[in-house]
Amino acid sequence: MCLMRKVRDDKRQNPCAGFTLVELLIVIAIIALVGMVTAPRVADSYRAMRFDTISDQLLNDLRFARRSAMDLNTRIKVDFTGGVDYTITTEDGRELRKRVYPESKAGWKITFAGGTKLFFNNQGLPQKEDGKPVGGELTITGGSGRRRVFTLYVTGMIR
Repeated sequence: MCLMRKVRDDKRQNPCAGFTLVELLIVIAIIALVGMVTAPRVADSYRAMRFDTISDQLLNDLRFARRSAMDLNTRIKVDFTGGVDYTITTEDGRELRKRVYPESKAGWKITFAGGTKLFFNNQGLPQKEDGKPVGGELTITGGSGRRRVFTLYVTGMIR
């Protein structure tokens, strides 16, 4: 069975004639044009999805750190090491989680009103390094200017 179009010619019949070069170039140009229009939108959607994923992971890890402090009956440290990277360790230095993202090199960052270190005591209450209660806003900022703000209450609740 022939999948190409049929062309009739007075002199001879060719039932499987192909497409002309001009027709193929037009189709390729249309495909390239559609690709140029949709590529930026796909890239923006990917960055937005990546930002949501990283910020959701941060929220979950902060809740994990609080819960771990209560479960292990020890002080837990969350150290914001730069960009959107952070490490969660126990008081004796045992690493529970470490997050390192390539977006840190692209201008993404985490800022916390209490500084670069956050502690949860064995009751799950947030503290500064000196043991004083701490609360405030924790902001994650993406390279495209997207921001998400979490509020850390002195009661330990994180929203």
